Amino acid sequence: MQTVAEKHLIRRLSEFLQGNGQNARILNLGAAQSTVIENHLVKQDLTFVCDRCDVDDCKVEAPFAGEAHICPLEQLEPFASEAYDAAFANFVLEHVADPESASREMARILKPGGRLILTLSNPQAPEFVLASVTPLGFHQLVKGSGEGKEAHAVEYAYGSVDRLRESLERAGLRLVEETRFPATFSYLYRFPVLSLLSRAYDASIEKMRLRRLMGHACLTLEKPGPHPE
Repeated sequence: MQTVAEKHLIRRLSEFLQGNGQNARILNLGAAQSTVIENHLVKQDLTFVCDRCDVDDCKVEAPFAGEAHICPLEQLEPFASEAYDAAFANFVLEHVADPESASREMARILKPGGRLILTLSNPQAPEFVLASVTPLGFHQLVKGSGEGKEAHAVEYAYGSVDRLRESLERAGLRLVEETRFPATFSYLYRFPVLSLLSRAYDASIEKMRLRRLMGHACLTLEKPGPHPE
């Protein structure tokens, strides 16, 4: 199931690319071999080259595919400084052990005026407090089986959305937008009774604007400076 946060990431990324000309170079941070986001951009007639990194094999065959390197977000040495118009990570930061180093590296590879767009879990939301103390097998049960549904160990090393934003700002990035979304339905939609309860819970916390309880966030950040022509 595509989350609301992921849809928001795609919307913000496509808006940025539409406003900054064609043939952009972008970097997919940690999506393994998934091309879901890139395929959405292609459907909007955007032309770009997308390099990739992950801790596992991330090479893909696609017209937009560029370089692919196996490396963690904390060590993006294969990628040149100030090389990318935009970079994005879709629910990857919760698996990163050293958010400070990852923040510095993500800032380094962006051109001045470039955008970094991240979706991430809010460790302070009840569902992720539970996730932090349950075994990986439980996470796999909730996610189900099938391609692209593999559960991975989580770190939540950034502690909170606010602390990660502060790490990114210390690395030299400027916050453009922070948006939060209720998230329990996106995990429990396969379970008949729980799906109804989770939908009602999500609607309630959204109506009451309880941001601290919203499980997903999307951060859009910019590297200060004029974007090169």
